[in-house]
Amino acid sequence: MFLIMACMALVAAGAAIQVAVGAGLSIVCGAALFLWLGTAVGVPVLLLLNLLVSLVATALGGVRLRWGDVALSSGSILLGCAAAAVLPSIPEAALKGITAAVLLLAALPRPAAPVTVPGSDKGWAGIAGAGIVTGMLTLWTASPGPVTPVALARAGRSGDEVRRVMQPVSCVGYGVALAVAGLPTTSATGAGILWSLITACLAGAGCGFMLRPRIEPGRVVKLIRLIAVAAAALLLLSLRS
Repeated sequence: MFLIMACMALVAAGAAIQVAVGAGLSIVCGAALFLWLGTAVGVPVLLLLNLLVSLVATALGGVRLRWGDVALSSGSILLGCAAAAVLPSIPEAALKGITAAVLLLAALPRPAAPVTVPGSDKGWAGIAGAGIVTGMLTLWTASPGPVTPVALARAGRSGDEVRRVMQPVSCVGYGVALAVAGLPTTSATGAGILWSLITACLAGAGCGFMLRPRIEPGRVVKLIRLIAVAAAALLLLSLRS
């Protein structure tokens, strides 16, 4: 019962953070969902929750976007999803290990972004490569981590631009990955559990819009890093059981 309640709270918190700063749902609640539901059920559930948050944030988050970044990132993520789909299936233990590695990557301090000209060849190449990696991680683990946001930041995009770009890009990535993985079924999770998770997710997203103008991104980033380390530790410990 404690794990169930913790998952509900983490889903709501993760959705709020994702709407407020552009990322965080998978990092905050992914490990707990995998420990509770297993990866076979947890990945489709996490993909669905991420897609819902991204749709809400995109619809209500405004239209001031760098559409070139959106198109490049989305196309690269589609390529990554396609590559992951044709590769052999990965055992659950390996999926947990990959997810833990992504979480630890999210926890690493970021070096200051170099001064670059937005739209330079170096920036575009980095965004494209990051998108392919993100697509593969999304389909395998529903936890793409900070790969694409970091690439956008390194290409000279501001924090607000990264947040705005990532919402429609996430709609594409999670939507395609969910189409490949399949929708979660109530027979696998139980109707009450699935709808409770969806309710917690949407409630958290609503809170995220209220928190966005009041939140200090630096403190949220530190909190996400701490949660990522704890989540990775839980996943690695579960591999020993």
